[in-house]
Amino acid sequence: MQEFKKTIVSALLLFHFSAASTQSTRLIKDKAISIYFAFGTNLSFYSKSDITFKSSASPAYNFTIRNVRAKDDQGLKFNSGGAPQYSYQVGYYNNRKNWGIEFNFDHIKYIMQQFQRVRLNGTIDGEQYNLDTLITPGFIRFEHTDGANYALLKWVKRIQLIPPENQKKALSLVLKAGAGPVIPKTNSTIMGKHKDDSYKISGYVAALEGGLLYNFARSLLVEASAKGAYADYRRFLIANGTGSQRWFGLHLNLLFGLQLPGR
Repeated sequence: MQEFKKTIVSALLLFHFSAASTQSTRLIKDKAISIYFAFGTNLSFYSKSDITFKSSASPAYNFTIRNVRAKDDQGLKFNSGGAPQYSYQVGYYNNRKNWGIEFNFDHIKYIMQQFQRVRLNGTIDGEQYNLDTLITPGFIRFEHTDGANYALLKWVKRIQLIPPENQKKALSLVLKAGAGPVIPKTNSTIMGKHKDDSYKISGYVAALEGGLLYNFARSLLVEASAKGAYADYRRFLIANGTGSQRWFGLHLNLLFGLQLPGR
């Protein structure tokens, strides 16, 4: 009987400490956080946009060209004379509350396509115009090739699709929403007058993003995502004047990075 009582007491103590250990492990897991960094490239696609140019120097002008088409500089292309298109992000994720905050910088490039026909409205040298015209290098060359540059602060949510295997392999759906300034470096030549501007805040961007995050080792990750953005460039500089434009952009990102283990 005495031995039976000892067995019961031992079993109860073992159950108590096992439960306490499980609860402790759960609490540690619930309180876990992670810090991550990732770097990669992007491809960008732009909606047609209206671009306004204003200058008080001779010849003075204030006109808008409408439904302008543009392209990017093909992601990791290195032979264009400048830096390739790149993106990076630094983030904090709270695994207990299942949300995070992330800073994301996209060095995107915007190049107005030449020899396209657009509608021009406004004044040039005192003359009023409302006509179709052809974009040529002698009339306008316009690009943000040193970067149209989004700087975004984003809220992040992860939805686990495949649970981690030995804390090493996991696949998650990632959803993000954010906003921030646009910081372009505009390069333009308008009617023979050239300006290569410096970096400056020129407006704002808001974006929604979705993608897949794969943790293929304890501290390594790869993320592929699609980002829809609305960008408002309210005031960028041209020779002796200013310009403005707005667009919708679709940006495809592929990034590789490190994630520090949570505590």
